[in-house]
Amino acid sequence: MAFATTQANATETLKIGHVLPKGSQFSEAIKVMNEELAKRTNGAYQLEEYPASALGSGAAVLDAVRLGTVDMVMSSSGGALSTFNPKVGILDLMMLFRGPAHADAVLDGPIGQNLLETFKDQDTVGLAWGENGFRQLTNSVHPVKEPADLKGLKIRLTASEIYKAAFSTLGAETFSLPFSQLYPALQSGKADGQENPVTTIVGSNLQEVQKYITLSNHTYAPAVILINKDLFDEFPAEVQEAFVTSAKIGGQASRDFVRKRDIEGLEVLKKSGIEIVSPEEFDRTAFEEALKPFYDTYAKQFGMENIEAIRNVK
Repeated sequence: MAFATTQANATETLKIGHVLPKGSQFSEAIKVMNEELAKRTNGAYQLEEYPASALGSGAAVLDAVRLGTVDMVMSSSGGALSTFNPKVGILDLMMLFRGPAHADAVLDGPIGQNLLETFKDQDTVGLAWGENGFRQLTNSVHPVKEPADLKGLKIRLTASEIYKAAFSTLGAETFSLPFSQLYPALQSGKADGQENPVTTIVGSNLQEVQKYITLSNHTYAPAVILINKDLFDEFPAEVQEAFVTSAKIGGQASRDFVRKRDIEGLEVLKKSGIEIVSPEEFDRTAFEEALKPFYDTYAKQFGMENIEAIRNVK
């Protein structure tokens, strides 16, 4: 791909915002995408990262990209993203994904591509999928191995109706709370437990105020890299291709980052003294059975054939 020297000298800088801290998996995706973009456009385009909600909350930045007041965003499923684009809410269903290989096969295949296309309805273009990670459950009351163990536990959740419905179906008492208030809530007993990827749990030292962690992999949280549609449509075809390719490589970098950090984080948890319920001790089949009413409800929204299509991806 040939870019004129004059074009390279007039570098166009695009703002990209996200809610995670600098140095997180989203930062890694943006760093790698930036490097790839520079190579593919001879330095004609670069990204300027605004981490840690510097441009506003998750919902606010998504709306800003839709309106064109912010160029790009990296956003995780759950909460704001599925409110912004309800069609991707299907990815938030509990016990939908078997593991990382299954998630990759879904997102990198026709289902994932079709879901990216749906962002055009929100005046944005889905460039690529990245990762926030598989979510695990922690609490300070007792080990959670089967659905009955969740009954009555006060679990803090991200502001997602789908997450709330799943945990409520399992008998937990759920409430949402800003992440910044989570540690003190667990410390004081306002919350018995919470659920997040290992990377987030260890990064925020939640093991200091929790006694048990269940490696449940109960919900997968993909992330998406979005760009304003009008801006993208103005790019020449070769620039559009450079953005898509660079975003895919950046998205893969976020997956690699999370999975490496999860392994390292698990070692930290083992040394911390928190009691770990292994995937083998977690009765996934019993949870799937208990969640049937939840799936009956959401089959009306997403279509059971679409849910089964995801489950059946090898």
